[in-house]
Amino acid sequence: MYRVITVDLDGTLLSPENKITKYTKKIIKLLIEKGFYFIFASGRHYIDMINIRDNLNIKAFMITSNGAKIYDVDNVLIFENNLNPKIALKLSRIRYLDTDIITQVYRNNQWYINNNKIDNNFSPTLSLLKYKYFFPDKFNFNKVSKIFFTSFNFNKLKFLEKEIISTLKNSVNVSFSMPGCLEVVSKEVSKGYGLNLISNILGIPLKEFITFGDGMNDLDMLSISGKACIMQNGDVRLKKILASAEIIGSNKYDGVAVFLNNKFIQKN
Repeated sequence: MYRVITVDLDGTLLSPENKITKYTKKIIKLLIEKGFYFIFASGRHYIDMINIRDNLNIKAFMITSNGAKIYDVDNVLIFENNLNPKIALKLSRIRYLDTDIITQVYRNNQWYINNNKIDNNFSPTLSLLKYKYFFPDKFNFNKVSKIFFTSFNFNKLKFLEKEIISTLKNSVNVSFSMPGCLEVVSKEVSKGYGLNLISNILGIPLKEFITFGDGMNDLDMLSISGKACIMQNGDVRLKKILASAEIIGSNKYDGVAVFLNNKFIQKN
């Protein structure tokens, strides 16, 4: 029996146009009426996630910035773990001058970038936040929840991933949310950690969690859930690692909502 539904946002619950469709909204509300808990788990900033949740007019836990900040259903911050300022400084410098990559920083309620070249997988319209430019030597790196790198040069990002892991070893958690977005948070931070925390708060074991994702940053939360579902449009590497997970429809066709409807609504 599943009682908790955990969903990633981009590439999973959201359509390719980064919207929650009317059909998906309908299914979510029906499931909440049935007593299911919802958890939204994303790399997005908590301000953007609050907006998505509030547009649905529901209560849901939120694992934001890949787990750096976690909120309960009443919007109370229940967990926070930021990057060590010295490590954040190193990360900000590592590709700051590379024009093929955008270095992006979440600090408190602000979003900072080093360049805004649209051909570097930069999508400012996806956020309510207004970006500012930062300069590493003049920046306060306290309260940085996440640093991420975007580019359409996937090979450069893959090399950067190896370099960060080699250089910073056990100090950070590095993962791809999608092929063109490499995300770095504190070592103690992950979506899976967030699921464990919420499981303890609710008193509901993880075997009663059903989880949906599409990217490598979803790996640990999918691994520990009672049932793991990967989107048809999900990362090939994720599908290979979690070979036992069920592959469901694409986010282009409301894959999560269709699956939930068939499993928990139509059959009743």
